[in-house]
Parts: sequence; structure tokens; C-alpha cells
Amino acid sequence: MSYLVGVRRFVLVVSCWALAGCPRDNSKPPQADHALIAISPKLTVRTDAIGDEGKPATFVLVDADNHSTEELLVTLTGDLVDDHGAVVGHLRKDELRIPSGGRRTFALVDDHVTARASATSAKIEVDSASLPLGPSPMRITEGHVFADNGRAVAQAYVINDSDHAGKAIVIAGFYDADGKPMTRPYSVIELGAGAKQTAQFVGPPGSKTAYIFIGETAY
Repeated sequence: MSYLVGVRRFVLVVSCWALAGCPRDNSKPPQADHALIAISPKLTVRTDAIGDEGKPATFVLVDADNHSTEELLVTLTGDLVDDHGAVVGHLRKDELRIPSGGRRTFALVDDHVTARASATSAKIEVDSASLPLGPSPMRITEGHVFADNGRAVAQAYVINDSDHAGKAIVIAGFYDADGKPMTRPYSVIELGAGAKQTAQFVGPPGSKTAYIFIGETAY
């Protein structure tokens, strides 16, 4: 299992896979009403070592809720700001599928992968919200969360509904007692056609709730 501090390495890996569902910089597909995507005000700004080289960088953890009647492929973007609201850095886009009525935790990293000591908050907005090309070939089922020595532990099964073997980025979001995101660990799981595998993530001290979801997939 890897933690969010490895998010830069994760971005590089999945870009090599040429995955469906990665952020698109070309012309955008037909857009859903961006007002249907609610960005939580409870965001977390952290600076930590990321990537294989452990380079310090500032990133933002933030939730978005999909209030539409369709699953949407949502891309968030934004800026890091200081105590006075001045922009001190820009954030790389992050894209996730969000089911209708669902929530997902996004991780947006400083676009220069550097530490921004003056960053205390962020301004986040929806860059894109469109219908995915089809349902995700991987899904989570039988998820549950329990407490263990002051930490939340999340467990679930990952199922590959495809007729082909594939890989999935399996992600967990952990929250404190106030519902503020704390960490977003992930694992790369390989599954054969129709296979089912367990996934477990242990949260940081003080984590109270959690959930597991699928990020990018590759076949």
C-alpha cells in the first residue's frame, strides 16, 4: 500500500498506461451542469514528501459530491492561497468518476511539485463534468469500516467485471471526527477476468471514518 505522498508517482504510472478516464487537455466532451457538483468547504492543505524521490510538495485533499442523476467523470482544478487570499501556487487537475449521489476525495498537487510554505487554503473549482464512455470495469463491494487502536480501518472487495485481466488504482479516503479529509492512500491491484480480491487500508491516528473507491483502470 502507498500513501497520498506517492501521488506524483501514481500520476506518472497511470499516464504510461494511457488510461481511459485520465484528465483531457483537448476539447472537452459535452458538459453536465457544473452546479450539480458540490465541492466541500472542508479541504485539507498539506505539504509532504511525494514521488519516488520523496520531494516535498504541497497538495490539497477535497471532496466533491455528484448531485446529478448520472455518473459523471469530474475534473477539479484550483489555486493555493495564503491567509490573505492571495494566490501562491496553482494545482494540477485531478479526475475521478463520481456515481450519482456519490462523493469522491480528490488530491490536487502543486503544479510545480514544490512546497508552498505560505499556502493555508485553496480555491477549488470544477473544470469538467461529463458522462464517461461506459461503466467502470472494476467495482467495490461489501465495504465496511471499523476502529482499531484509535484509527479507522477500511475493508472491501474489488471485483473485475471485465472479460480481460486488468489493473486498478484502489483508493481510500480517511476523515477526522469533523469530517475533514486526512489522507488518501492507494494501492495498485491486478485482477484476472472476473476475479475478486480483498483490499484493506489503515488510516492515520485520529481517523474516524473512511471509504474505498476505484480510481483509474487499465487493460
